[in-house]
Formats: sequence, structure tokens, C-alpha cells
Amino acid sequence: MLRVLIVDDEPIVRIALREIIRWDSYGCEIAGEASNGREALRMIGNNNIDLVLVDMQMPIMTGIEFIKELRDTPDGTKIGVIVLSAYRNYEYVRESFLYGVYDYIIKDDLEEEKVGTVIEKAVTMLLERMNESERKESEARSVLQQLKDQRFMEGVRKESGNVRNIRRSPHGEQELEIWNKGLPSYRHIVGSLLIDRSYKESFEDQGQKQRFVMHTVRQVIEGYGYEAVMNMAGPLEYALLILIPRHVSGLAARELLHEIITKAMSHLEQYVNVRGCIGVAEPCEDSGLWGARYEQAFVLAQYRFFNGGGRAYFPEDAAGPSQELRNQHGSNSGSVSAFIQALARDDDQWRKELNILLSHFSLHRKATIDQVLEPYRSLILEMNTLLYSKGIPWSNIKGVEFSASQLLSKIDSLQEVNRNMVEIAEKVAATVFAAKYELDSAERPVEKVRRWIQIHYHEPISLTLASEEAGISETYLSKLFSKEMGETFVEYVTRIRIEKAIGMMYSGMKLYEIGEKVGYPNQGHFTKVFKKVTGLAPAEYREQLHQEVEER
Repeated sequence: MLRVLIVDDEPIVRIALREIIRWDSYGCEIAGEASNGREALRMIGNNNIDLVLVDMQMPIMTGIEFIKELRDTPDGTKIGVIVLSAYRNYEYVRESFLYGVYDYIIKDDLEEEKVGTVIEKAVTMLLERMNESERKESEARSVLQQLKDQRFMEGVRKESGNVRNIRRSPHGEQELEIWNKGLPSYRHIVGSLLIDRSYKESFEDQGQKQRFVMHTVRQVIEGYGYEAVMNMAGPLEYALLILIPRHVSGLAARELLHEIITKAMSHLEQYVNVRGCIGVAEPCEDSGLWGARYEQAFVLAQYRFFNGGGRAYFPEDAAGPSQELRNQHGSNSGSVSAFIQALARDDDQWRKELNILLSHFSLHRKATIDQVLEPYRSLILEMNTLLYSKGIPWSNIKGVEFSASQLLSKIDSLQEVNRNMVEIAEKVAATVFAAKYELDSAERPVEKVRRWIQIHYHEPISLTLASEEAGISETYLSKLFSKEMGETFVEYVTRIRIEKAIGMMYSGMKLYEIGEKVGYPNQGHFTKVFKKVTGLAPAEYREQLHQEVEER
């Protein structure tokens, strides 16, 4: 892969060039970004850069000055250069061609097709100029890095991570073996980088942006002269290994790590526009401990939920609430029912009950974030149930438009969760007692679920999904459904599906196709349920229908 450096003092231009081009389709990867020519020269000195996109007009050092100094460096003539220019700066562009630039891009016209054509042309020229040994050396470095990444992930998760289609060779395996043998001479720092969940949607394209996160972190670490190995470990999750020589003292290594990670976090926010935190495990000197150390680092990274992100968490940061505090809250933990009852009475006591609940919820710091959030989701559903018992739909709560799962899915701070819960409770209390509603004016939850089943009968259906659709708890919905419909939720879903299946028997579809159409992909299960409802197997029932038609 050819390594690309983008140099421009405008962050929006750097982001545009990074995002609109599918760099990997041209055999390229973004190795870094710089905001001026001086910074770019330093980065080129620490990295193997093949192609530079540089703006003509920048502070500290202009594009022309940068190109002149670049060409004076030992390897500067081998690096391809594309200049970025506004229409009015074309004189600078013409001058830049005197120093061997490949082409130019007009910044006011950053269309994917036009920019892509320039990139493709530059890549072709670079590959033609690179001799065979240089290409092989570049490819070998890339393959070795991928092999190291894979080796690390095998140690972390006992699996190969997301590294695919590595072109293995005897030379590459030999280099990897040399690297493995040299590992005992280093102090191994294993970390877990978690990107804030609010960026999940922007990471749906699981490619270029994720790789740029890794390039950015690696670039910072390698800038300090240390080796970094890094790979995806899950959605918005990266496993990181930093190798520091053993002769560096423990205290010096700790101070150095803090500086490196702080800078890496800053670069992620500045250049990639994402925020996260890194959990850093206790150092080790044995690759056999990578898995255990990563588990420790991952747990530490979870502490961003309690104490904030954008920083590193070390083992000494893992101390949870004191036992005295646990005992204090444990003896006065309150209950959800006490809170809901106070809320229903329009009694200010609900604030006290809610504060006790939130304090109690906040103690569970050893669990995953999703487990920590579970009681909060349940609490929102209980408030939903209170609203429906008074004939008020959740949609009437102004400023709270999402379901419980959606509401909490993008929050990375316990403080923000607790603040949101108080705001929601205040809005629920105000809605219950400030507005005057008739019970029949709102759509009844059972009717809402009944219509939902009629539409989604062919999909996997459960009481849990139905309760989320209705916005009330499963227990309340189950009782309400049986009371209003005269049959249980499961009985109703089964009856609707079988009725739909009978209607399809006149269509000529095969029985297994009918079963799939009504939500029973397993033919045996479909036959069993059908016979239980009708008293006949599907084949027998269809035969009976055919006979009735013939008799007519």
C-alpha cells in the first residue's frame, strides 16, 4: 500500500480529501495529516511516505517552500507530490511543476470523480518510478505489519482478528519469527481503545475511517520511536500493543505512556474528529499474557462511562466506590415501585426516591456498560407503564422522542445518563398532572400491538419486542392483552399466523414456503403448531380444502 500524507491548514479540506476518496481502491492508505509544511517535513522524516497532497497557501511554510525543502532531502525526489490550489493561485501551481510535482487539484472543486482521476494518475506514475526492489520492500513492510497485527490478535482473542488475505511468504514468516523472538527484550503495554458510542453511525462504513484511527494512533507512538501493533477487536473497539525497551525504567515508562496517549487522544479529536479513551493494563514481558492483559485494559476503558472519556485509565484508576459508600446506599436503596408510586401521587418524594435509585444504580462499576444501563431501561419502561395507565402516550412527553434502548444507546457518561433520567422524570410528572387527557383519546397499547402483529406476523415476534413497541413493561402488557383480547399474546400471534397460512393454501405455494411466509421457517415446527390449532396437519388440511372446492 502506498502511504499518503495530506498537508493543509484547513481541517475541512483534510477531512474532505480523506473521506471522498476510496484510497484503498487505488492501493493507498492515509498515513497522516499535517497543518503546515514544517510539520509535514517532520512527519515524513519519521514515516515511509510515498505521496503528498500539499496546499499552496499555508502559514509557517508555504507549499512551494515545502516542496523545495522536500526535494533537498535524501529521499525527497522519490516522493510524489500533488498540489492543492484555489483558482486564484494558479501561478504557484505553474511554479510547483518546476520542482517535479505530478499534478494539481482545485480545492473549490473537490468532486470524487475528478480527484480520483488525479490520484489514479499519480499512483501510476509512482509505481512506474519505483524500481522492483522498492516495491517489494514496501509490500514486505506492509505484509509484516499485517502479520504482527494478526499475531497480536491471536494472543489477545485466540483468533486472527479482522486481518484477511495476507500474502504470506517464507521471508515474511521468517521476519515475523525474528520479531517474536525479540519480544522478551521489551516491556509489553497492552491497551484497549474504545471510541465513544455516539460515533457508531459514522463508523457504519467499516473501512477507511477505522483504518485512519489506527494510522493516527500508530503515527503518534512511532513518532516517539516505539513500535505499535494495533487491530480492530470489535465495533468501535481497538486492541493496542506498545513495545518499550526494558531498559526504560517503570516510572519513566509510565510518564511516557501518559504523554503518548494524551497526544494520541488529541490527534484523534483533531484529525479524525472522534473521541474515545484508552484502558492501559499492567506491563508484562510475555506474549502469553496478552489475552489477560487485554481483558484488564478493556475493563479499565469502560471507566470512561463513570469518569469521562478522552483520557487513559491505568490499573490504579480502577478503585470503585468505597465499601462504606456501598453499605450506606445498600441500607437505603429504595425501590422502583416506591419511586413510581410517588410519581403517580404528584408527591415531591419521587425526587428523593429517584436520587436513591440512581445512586444505587451507579455503584455497579464492574459490569459492562450495557449491564449498567439495564436498570435505567427498566425504569423508563415503568414510567411508560404509568403514563399508559393514565391514558397518556409516550409521544406526549415533549423532548423525549425515543424508546428506552435508543435513548441510552449513544450515551457514554453515567453523569449524563443520571441527568437525563431526572429530566425525563420531571417531564413525565409534568405531563401526568398538567395535561388533561381522556383515556380513550390515546391509542390503547393492546390495539397498537395488535396492529403491529398484523403487519409483522411473518417476522420473529416476542413479548419483549411487543412491549417495546407499546412502550410498557412486558408484565403489564401480558396482563392487559389477555384481559382485552380474551387470549394470551402467544395464542393470538399463533392464531393470526395459522389464519394467514390457511389463506395462502389456495395460492399453489408449497407447504414449506407457506410456513416461511408466516414466520415458521422450520417445517416440522410449522406442522406441529398448525395441527395443534386446526386438528389437522397442513397437508391434510389443504387436501380437505381441495375436496370442498371440487364438491362445489
